[in-house]
Amino acid sequence: MLKCKDVVTNATDYIDKEMSWSQSMSMALHLLLCGHCRRFIKYFKLSLLSLKKKRTISSENATQLGSEIIAKAQADT
Repeated sequence: MLKCKDVVTNATDYIDKEMSWSQSMSMALHLLLCGHCRRFIKYFKLSLLSLKKKRTISSENATQLGSEIIAKAQADT
């Protein structure tokens, strides 16, 4: 089973649906059981969507920003 750190690492791929079926199911199972990660994914996704809708950032830059946020989150743990 995935650990919370794995969810943070793979958040962008999960949101962008760029995971294999088995990876996606592992992520979904973890999110089903872990409220903290569910909340993280929810707000991370909302943040990226908000930036894209405001057109203050391109899709490519939003993905890069997402990667930077994940790296910062991992450094803080």
